[in-house]
Amino acid sequence: MPIPGHGRNKINASFAFGGAPLLIETLEDATGLRIDGYMEIGFGGFAGVVNSVGGVRMCLPEAVKDDYAHIDLPAGCQTLNGKDALGYVRSRHAFAEGDLARAKHQREFLAALMSKIASPANVLMPWKLHSIGVSGAQGLAVDNEMSPLMAFKTVWALKGISSSGTSVQVPIAGNASTNVGDVLLWDKPKALALFEALRNDTALPTSVSP
Repeated sequence: MPIPGHGRNKINASFAFGGAPLLIETLEDATGLRIDGYMEIGFGGFAGVVNSVGGVRMCLPEAVKDDYAHIDLPAGCQTLNGKDALGYVRSRHAFAEGDLARAKHQREFLAALMSKIASPANVLMPWKLHSIGVSGAQGLAVDNEMSPLMAFKTVWALKGISSSGTSVQVPIAGNASTNVGDVLLWDKPKALALFEALRNDTALPTSVSP
């Protein structure tokens, strides 16, 4: 997509070229949506949070082996420690959907992590909350427009993704080879319908799948 001042490239290239401000500008131009705040989640910091709450329970529909992410996990429900949880949310080579699967797993992980943090075993123990807070602070970066309270509320809201919340990805039409490498292509009609629904706060199109 067009990146202001840098021609056409992958979305993540905008962050490499100009950090969060250019990433936001690129996405606003492409979607027509206003981005009021920015929060960066570094999963390395959240590995410490996972260990501080005694691990996070995840249910994997299939076994996951990824030498790049240093994980070899069996299928089924299991409690992941910080190292395995971090490897799982970083893995993309083990899945046919690649980056799309990784983004989905990251949202599922955050939902499971926040649900674990919200459990009475953690909320009612001040020393655990302190440990969680110290580790979590290492994994979050926000812009000047987002207060710490708003950042906390944003992360806390993620715990609803796996139950009452809705999580979607921009509809994909396929992939292509370009001069900047292999890329995923948006399905433009479906993507525009999604952006319009988000912009007007109306029901999401039925053609958009979670």
